[in-house]
Amino acid sequence: MILTICKDYEEMSRKAASLAAESIHENPSALVSFPGGDTPLGMVHAFADMVNTGEVDISKARYVSLDEWVGLSDKDEGSCGLFNRTELLGRLQKPFLDTHILNGAAADIETERKALDAYIAQYGPLDVSVLGIGMNGHLGFNEDGVDFSLNAHIIPLSETTKTVMTKYFGEKFHPEYGISQGIAQIMAAKKVILIANGAHKAEILEKALRGEVTNRVPASVLQNHPNCYVVVDEAAAARL
Repeated sequence: MILTICKDYEEMSRKAASLAAESIHENPSALVSFPGGDTPLGMVHAFADMVNTGEVDISKARYVSLDEWVGLSDKDEGSCGLFNRTELLGRLQKPFLDTHILNGAAADIETERKALDAYIAQYGPLDVSVLGIGMNGHLGFNEDGVDFSLNAHIIPLSETTKTVMTKYFGEKFHPEYGISQGIAQIMAAKKVILIANGAHKAEILEKALRGEVTNRVPASVLQNHPNCYVVVDEAAAARL
């Protein structure tokens, strides 16, 4: 595990984007996965800028969703799919060869789960998986108590995640489940980049990186990944 402490959010975002781009330089046909949300916003924008200026060529690379709220499509406000469409894919002047974006509003969510597994099986393993860390240590929607052996799965959301999600939905939507790549797929990635910023992430980062490896803190499993980069700002690193 390689820890990089950046002075601020902007530096963290640029560093994570550069590390992701390196994986595509190494394998132009890479399979890439980024998270949605507040933390990765700067990284996703920085990566799109690198594509648009020709610093990285994604014309042979593929992109796959990390997760989605069950009940939301990529047209719904607050969805991970809409984040992908607007903040990443919509900014690219030169597109990925192919993309697989989860539809959490699919009529048959089990078929959607199988399709995610099939896509990663066909084009994977992931060359680079960028991840945020939840306040309970979740990665994607791999919530506390998750089985580390799972591939893509549908999982009840933790009470912590339900509390945090109000910043995305307010009182308009109350999802009970998430659909997510599994820990097995994340751990099979050739490179994992964990990003975090802000003092509110300092305690959970300490537990994930310095505590025991346990599914009570899912991100702790990354201690066992052979090529994991942790890129954080100074506030998030305060207890490291």
